[in-house]
Amino acid sequence: MAGASSSPHASAHLTVSAGLFAPAWLPPGGRGNGLRAPSWAPIADIPAHQVDAVLAALGEVHIPAHAAPAPRPVRSLTSGEWQPGAVWRLRVGSTSYAKAEDLLMRLLRELTR
Repeated sequence: MAGASSSPHASAHLTVSAGLFAPAWLPPGGRGNGLRAPSWAPIADIPAHQVDAVLAALGEVHIPAHAAPAPRPVRSLTSGEWQPGAVWRLRVGSTSYAKAEDLLMRLLRELTR
């Protein structure tokens, strides 16, 4: 995805759940792209190092999204033992699910090259 993380300020608009006034929909320790949705659906478990790029790319096309460390990944993404915080659960606005799915398929292929 062109511009997904090429700018040093690409993740500057991300919302971080770190205080008393964090949005109620943002899980503790999670990050969001600042867009809100009436309901959320889990869409993928992604490696922690890809969270900012994925949230920024979804935000660029106006798809509400947030991610937080997964309590336990649904399926191991890499070989080896699971480490807490290594995998984050990504959720998107329910009404944008199909659009997010299409974008993620392309984006994650590019990020894993």
